[in-house]
Amino acid sequence: MLAWSPILIQQIEIHALGFVLRKLQLNRHRETEVAPHAHDYAQLILYLGGEGLQHIHGRRRVARAGDLFVIPAGTPHGFALRGHSRPLCLVLDYEVEDASRIRSSHRLLPSAKINELYALLARVPAKGRLTLSDYPSILAVVALLLDQTPAAPAPERAPRVFERVRDQLRSPAPLAKIARAVGYHPDHLNRKLKRETGLGLRAMRDQLRLESAQSALRAEPTIGEAATRAGFDDPNYFTRWFRQQTGLTPSAWLRRDAT
Repeated sequence: MLAWSPILIQQIEIHALGFVLRKLQLNRHRETEVAPHAHDYAQLILYLGGEGLQHIHGRRRVARAGDLFVIPAGTPHGFALRGHSRPLCLVLDYEVEDASRIRSSHRLLPSAKINELYALLARVPAKGRLTLSDYPSILAVVALLLDQTPAAPAPERAPRVFERVRDQLRSPAPLAKIARAVGYHPDHLNRKLKRETGLGLRAMRDQLRLESAQSALRAEPTIGEAATRAGFDDPNYFTRWFRQQTGLTPSAWLRRDAT
């Protein structure tokens, strides 16, 4: 049995300027590990939700929503579950004329780009034959992901700062108070985090609130109860906020998640 459940899978052959797109796939991981393996093509993996341990060339990294990994052809990689939320991953299989240009790398994708991706993916058929009208959305997904691929791994110190702030942001304290609690002036911390990770304090809080909202939607029988559990007093505001974050209403997102 596969270690993941395909939600969207399109076998594609798009050739352009020395680039070949082979497949676009959206997977929900099952509660099992993926043993180390390698491909004869490059792979890009973007975590859209949940939490896991991404293994690349014997090295492990905690991966959550926004973590983007580039894995060159022939590079051993695998996956292990971490926490209670099964990851949702967007996977891109591709080739380039000069394979040496592709380096193993990692970065955090800003929440605004993730929202843009959700909106684009909503226009791509989950399976079946593509039409010409589907290709602009697919090419926009590819361009967005490759545009965010760095030439070198992200700085090691960024995740440590991110982890410290992440824990603090789980509280309802004002952002200025949180910044001072981790030893920074708010403006300084915001600039530092944006420079190192692409996310500011408010974006981090939105990401955490989105994870809580998605967990609540899976657990509660109604949108109103999910909104309350996620810390929103007004279900209508919750619906508007959720759509701003994902490009989907809570009901539409639940239908896709259940698929």
